[in-house]
Amino acid sequence: MFTKLLKHEWRAARGVLGLLFLISLSAALVGGAAMRYLVWFGDEEAQAGLEVVLCVLSMIAAIVGIFICAAGIEFFTIWRFYKSRFTDEGYLTFTLPVTTHQILLSSLVTNLIGAAVAIAALGVSFIGFCLVGFSALEGLFPMLWDMMPSIWEKLKLLLQQEEIRYVWMFLANALVGMVCEIVVVMLSVTIGSIIAQKHKILAAIGVYYGIHVGISLVSGTISILSNLPAMTGSSDPYRVFDNLLASQTALLLVIGVVSYILMYHFVNRKLNLN
Repeated sequence: MFTKLLKHEWRAARGVLGLLFLISLSAALVGGAAMRYLVWFGDEEAQAGLEVVLCVLSMIAAIVGIFICAAGIEFFTIWRFYKSRFTDEGYLTFTLPVTTHQILLSSLVTNLIGAAVAIAALGVSFIGFCLVGFSALEGLFPMLWDMMPSIWEKLKLLLQQEEIRYVWMFLANALVGMVCEIVVVMLSVTIGSIIAQKHKILAAIGVYYGIHVGISLVSGTISILSNLPAMTGSSDPYRVFDNLLASQTALLLVIGVVSYILMYHFVNRKLNLN
C-alpha cells in the first residue's frame, strides 16, 4: 500500500515539477542565446545599442527565472504535503488503510524527489546556459574536449589523496542537511496546521523561524566548543576541522530524527480532521 500511496503522490506532483523544469530549461536557453549574442558582439567592431541592453536584461531575467523555478519546485512539494495531509484532502488520506509512518514517509520521499529535481533543474539549466552562451567562441569546445583526458587524470590523482575525505564529509553533511531541512519544514507545517485554526501557513512560517533560531543557537555553541582548542593552539587544526564537520553532521542527523518523531507524534496524537 505504501508503494501505491507513493505513486499517487508522484502522479499528483510530476506534472507541475516537469513544467517548472521545462520553464527553467527554456529560461536557460533564452539567457544563453542572449549571452551568445553578447560574446559575438564583443568580437565585432560595432557600437553598443538597445539590443545589448535587452540581452543583458534577458540574461538577468533568465538567471532569476531559473532560481524561481527551483524554489517553486520545493515550494510545490511542501504545498502538496500540506494540502494532502491537513485540508479536506487530508481527511481522505488518513482514511486509507495505511499507517501514519507510511503517510509521512511517502510525503518525505516525494519532497526528497522534488529536491533532487530542483537541484537537477539548476545544474542542467546553468550548464545549458553556459554551453549556449560560449558557443560563439570559435574552437572552445574542441579545446575543452582535448583537455578532458588531463582533467580526468588530475581528478583521479585528487581522489587518491588524503584530502578527498573532506569532499566525502562535505557531501555527507550536505545530504544529511538537505534531509534534515525537509523534515524540519514538514514539522513546521504540521505544527502550524495543528495550533492554528486560520492562517495555518503563517503559523507554519513562525514555527519554522523559531525552530531555526534554536538550531542556530545549538549549532553556534557546538562550533565555539569545537574551535576552542584551535583558538588556544592546543590541538591540530585539521583534527579540529574534522571534529567540527563531524559534529555538525551528527547534529543535523539528530535534529532530523527528532523532528520526524515529533511530527509523527503530532500527526498521530494531536491531529483532528473532524
